[in-house]
Amino acid sequence: MKDRIVQLINSEGLTSSKFADTIGVQRSSISHILSGRNKPSLDFVQKIRRSFPHVNIDWIIFGEGEMYTSQETSKLFENEMIQFEKEEDTPNTTPQPPKLKKESPAKPVNQPESFSEMNVFVPGKQIEKVVVFYTDKTFREYNPS
Repeated sequence: MKDRIVQLINSEGLTSSKFADTIGVQRSSISHILSGRNKPSLDFVQKIRRSFPHVNIDWIIFGEGEMYTSQETSKLFENEMIQFEKEEDTPNTTPQPPKLKKESPAKPVNQPESFSEMNVFVPGKQIEKVVVFYTDKTFREYNPS
């Protein structure tokens, strides 16, 4: 496989560094593969396939077939004529943003304006602790003695 990768690099007119950048691997990975220290991983082969879709992946992996994929697949739709509408023939329909419903804001929960309005003392219950939160994100706990 190493020899086929070298052949691909030469065929594409790339240096090993440029090849590494093109497929998105570290340059040292290419160096290790080309020196025979490491074997190409599945991820490495998939990156070659994504970067060079015109290369026959069976040729890279197994050495079977031609280096480049057949041109027959690109000729598949060559004879098919596609008719496009002219710009003046198409109705002028620009997409409209979705209409938003105007909703009234949620009603605030009935909260006492101050502590004097709040009935803190409940018969038969005792206060265990009071926690005061400040706007600077600090707090203070008060425990009745």
